[in-house]
Amino acid sequence: MGDRDKVMQLIALALLALCACAQPAETTDAERIARLGTSGNDNVADVKRLAENPRVNAGLLIAALHTIPDSEKFARADNPSMEHALWLIRALRYLTGGKDFRASSRHVFGRSDEEKNRKYFLSLEHKNDLAFFSYWMSRNRWYIAPVDAQKDIIAQWQRWYAASGVQFEYQPLQNPSPENWIW
Repeated sequence: MGDRDKVMQLIALALLALCACAQPAETTDAERIARLGTSGNDNVADVKRLAENPRVNAGLLIAALHTIPDSEKFARADNPSMEHALWLIRALRYLTGGKDFRASSRHVFGRSDEEKNRKYFLSLEHKNDLAFFSYWMSRNRWYIAPVDAQKDIIAQWQRWYAASGVQFEYQPLQNPSPENWIW
């Protein structure tokens, strides 16, 4: 092998090394969880990837759960913190085959149409308990449960995972309709 061939081989190896360095590192599940709900993220694709290891990722999702302000102004703002919390709940619903928790609240809903609608949509499926969030599709309106109900729902997820999360038979939703996990 001549000098020219050796130089060409070194250049080829250097280019391969540069290309390898330029390749983005594989995204971890923890990074997928952290970016759920962020603008421009493919949340559904991330949730489906999380479903590949549901036993571990359910625990990570539950550990990331957090409350969000339940004010109308906050709910209309597409706040990243709100979007993140909603996608954490959605991901848990998806990974667990639709498992969901509800809670009561000490909050006294007002008499305004907004408050009446909020109570109606949050308690739509169970009249005495509230969902973490709900969606009025025709108005593109999200409703967020009062913070005390959110805390209770998060605590229910934590207790469930501590008691059953390891031995639970995870069956992620198959071709789910949005109302089974998104809303």
